[in-house]
Amino acid sequence: MSAILLPAYAQDNGTPASPVPVAPPVPGLSAGEKQSAFAPATPQTAPAAASPQERVSVQHVKPDNAPASTATLAPAPVGPVPVPAPVEMAPKPAETAVAPDTPSSISATAPKDEAARAGTQSVAAASPAGQPAPAAVPTPKIPAAVPSETPAPKVEPKAEPKTEPMPPAEASTPAPSVAPATVTMNLSARLADYVAKRGADAQAISDFYALRGLTPLWIDNGALTPAAKALVDRMSRAAEDGLDAAAFRVPGIDSLSGASADVQADTEIALSAAILTYVRQASSGRVDTRQISRDIAKAPNMPDPVAALASVAIASNPVAVLDGYNPSSPQYLALKQKLADVRAANAAAAEASLPVVPAGPTLKVGMTDTRVAVLRTRLGLTASDADSDVYDEALQAAVRDFQAARNLKASGTLGPATVVALNAALRQPRVNVESEIIANMERWRWLPHDMGLTNVFVNVPEYKVWFTKDGVLSYEARVVVGKANTPTPIFSDMMSFVVVNPSWNVPQSIIKKEYMPKLAQDPGYLERRGYEVSYVGGQMQVRQPPGERNALGFIKFMFPNNFSVYLHDTPQRNLFSRDERAFSHGCVRVDNPYKFAELVMGNGWTEDSVRGLQGGDEQRIDLERKIPVHIAYFTAYVDGDGELQRLNDIYGYDRKVISALGLPG
Repeated sequence: MSAILLPAYAQDNGTPASPVPVAPPVPGLSAGEKQSAFAPATPQTAPAAASPQERVSVQHVKPDNAPASTATLAPAPVGPVPVPAPVEMAPKPAETAVAPDTPSSISATAPKDEAARAGTQSVAAASPAGQPAPAAVPTPKIPAAVPSETPAPKVEPKAEPKTEPMPPAEASTPAPSVAPATVTMNLSARLADYVAKRGADAQAISDFYALRGLTPLWIDNGALTPAAKALVDRMSRAAEDGLDAAAFRVPGIDSLSGASADVQADTEIALSAAILTYVRQASSGRVDTRQISRDIAKAPNMPDPVAALASVAIASNPVAVLDGYNPSSPQYLALKQKLADVRAANAAAAEASLPVVPAGPTLKVGMTDTRVAVLRTRLGLTASDADSDVYDEALQAAVRDFQAARNLKASGTLGPATVVALNAALRQPRVNVESEIIANMERWRWLPHDMGLTNVFVNVPEYKVWFTKDGVLSYEARVVVGKANTPTPIFSDMMSFVVVNPSWNVPQSIIKKEYMPKLAQDPGYLERRGYEVSYVGGQMQVRQPPGERNALGFIKFMFPNNFSVYLHDTPQRNLFSRDERAFSHGCVRVDNPYKFAELVMGNGWTEDSVRGLQGGDEQRIDLERKIPVHIAYFTAYVDGDGELQRLNDIYGYDRKVISALGLPG
């Protein structure tokens, strides 16, 4: 594969990726940077987005424990828009104690006794913009403060301004269309109903609002907050990332004004549910991989749902945080751009509506035929009404150019073969390119979002492996992968040791499917080939000792996993010269394994020193630092020239993913 954009990875800490994904930066390659399509680029920092770990640290607490955790997500500070300082909201109560002729420059300072009597009003005024006051704080009732200021029926004229400015102070803050206490009360009731009907994620949403003291976040005064509007807009453009925007639509979100408390509460909950659904699909994909193959293990990218909601809620830029749950590898971003290009090209082609050229007799210069007008349109030519049906020299030249481009005889004559070629160019390709790109973008979501700056990466359909150390591509080699009926599993794990001069304990699947039938015909089949046969609990065990004929060659690279596969050497080195190399039982055979060993083992090992161990006893060598291994399946990538490259779908996964996503094939 040519030099190209590669996955951008976060700091490699030698441990498996955290289940809470890092909000990825938007990386790219510097000018002239040469890397392979699936080796990592050094990540760049995007100042707008922070990782979910940096955004929020919150424990998933059940509602009955919420009071102990309200300090973590207290209602007042939580919100997607910055909260004005209380001092900017408090002057109104203070103005009631100032005489009309007091200079405005000191009107913000109230007497101490007046401030004490207005305590509850100050709390209400300090609530954040766009947020109702918490239910525990009583709504200020202005008449309650009047008796202390008017002790007798006869009052001096100058005392009246202390009470009369109160109504304007209340009027300066428009009353919400639904009282805060009512919305809070209905939010609690509607959440209980929602949890009863919806299940696990619904409980997480309920827990999130419990941490907020059951106060709304996205709706204020019967309207969406600015942050909510921005999030709704971003989710409406989810198709840009190959997602289905219909999955995030919230019914009734455009008709909140004047809506009842129940409707507002339901919309508030539905918007949080939509955000959580977006996080899930963006980080982990939409497809249940068990529908595709039991040999695919998806990385656990989905964060704790309460933490996910909190990360968006408390962010200064919630859209950037939401975007951060999508993959950030340069190759994913390149596919995203290519998806936009393909859609634009498809839209232009549909608008052009190029016609099909009908079959008919061969046409030469000077001949007249009703098909000529269609042919002119097809080739982008124009003609006057008088000669629109005449096959002229300009049309002949255009036909000749088309024939040359299609490797046809460039005669300029319109014959049957040229008509077939003209119409074939209009047909849809064998696989819908847009759907194929989306299927590959989906599979990027199955990989860990933190893949490690040092890692091993195998792309099965490309028959290649790359080793990248500290963000620099150090090794690229051909590999042999599993056959279609014994596919190489798709998963990620950690390489922890290598074995030199390995023995091979033959898997039971191979014993049953291959060896048992051969033993039935030839009982000495295994013994003649040097295999050791034993029985444990009545079950045959077959071991091939170390040596030149060993199926694993002289070295294997171990990353213990549920699929019992690994990377290894092979005595069948002739297979590496073939273009298509799907010949194994599932393990990955590596070309030039000693160079690969030198790089992954490090710690002073060289290619020659590793080779020097060949032929001795079986020996395990632990790695100084565990290395992430990613065995992936990508049939489309963007090369260094910005061109989309497509590979053979050797296991048929594209068709299954496209079908599972409900896309046209």
